[in-house]
Amino acid sequence: MINPGPYMRKRLPRIYFFLTDLVKACNKLISPYSIYITDSLGGSFKTYISDPGAGNRISLLKSGLDKESLNLIDVILERIAAYPDESSKRKVSRKAPVAGGLLPVETAHARKEIGKKLRAVRRKYGFLSEHTEESVFYYYHGLSLLPAPVIKYINDRDFIDLGAFVGDSAISLIDFNYRKIYSVEMSLKSIARYKENMKRCGIGNDKYEIINACISSEGDNSALEIPDTGSAGISSLRIKGKYDRIIVDKKSLDQIVDEYGISPAFIKADLEGNSLEMVKGARHTLVKFRPVLSVAVYHNPREFFEIKPYLEGFLNNYKFMLRKLSSGIKDNLCHSEVILLGYPAEILDQC
Repeated sequence: MINPGPYMRKRLPRIYFFLTDLVKACNKLISPYSIYITDSLGGSFKTYISDPGAGNRISLLKSGLDKESLNLIDVILERIAAYPDESSKRKVSRKAPVAGGLLPVETAHARKEIGKKLRAVRRKYGFLSEHTEESVFYYYHGLSLLPAPVIKYINDRDFIDLGAFVGDSAISLIDFNYRKIYSVEMSLKSIARYKENMKRCGIGNDKYEIINACISSEGDNSALEIPDTGSAGISSLRIKGKYDRIIVDKKSLDQIVDEYGISPAFIKADLEGNSLEMVKGARHTLVKFRPVLSVAVYHNPREFFEIKPYLEGFLNNYKFMLRKLSSGIKDNLCHSEVILLGYPAEILDQC
């Protein structure tokens, strides 16, 4: 038997762990994984599109959209038909072709570019490593996809961050030179971490305002009792759980804007299934200030199919587009991180 020298004895543990990690990575690449459609945050997509009126709602959603948006809708519809709801999810072979084909964000080239950027972000914001999402730190909630005049339009003006979580969006969006960001969050646990993270980044108190509220359509100041999960998935649609219970006031966006004297140029909303309620309670704000919009619409079918036609009912001369901001496929990533981007068309007319 060969007796390893001191150098090899020192190196052997490293080699062992390297080989172990390599085996795990290989197993991960070949083992099956689940793909499913979320049905726990406001209803089943499958049930929704089986309704006799679904065809008309799909046509209204598609009206006036660009080619990439139309392709995304068709791909999502194929995936809704092909994959089970979350409540009946099952394993899928990694060798099986992805229903609808790959979207631009899901290609190998896109994944490589996104991965490179996120590695740099994690080095810069190590304390946020588990929250360096593609949608936040690569696409900036879709702002990186918009024309330069739109970015100039929001420069040095107020932003609103609905579903602020631990401040990851407030940190990433500082690159877009907001005057002040108003961050609305339900979770007290997340708010505490938000404040700590902003301090770590050297972002002063004058640059942000945290508002503890649940966004609703009515703004009646009624109270909602929810479990404070402290997670990115906290939702007014999930009211059960073995966590500390908190009481949160329900407010409309119009009410918040009036109360805090906000003049928003950009509104980001990721409300875990509550975005349609948000826009219903924001009509005055949207008409008056004509902000650039980034609204997550993937949590339930009413968000996905109804928000854009609803906005078109009272917002004149807006340009809308749908984009998926996640390169993932497995689990519910096959339809997650789809956002509706909107901006006043006159911004480009003035160029």
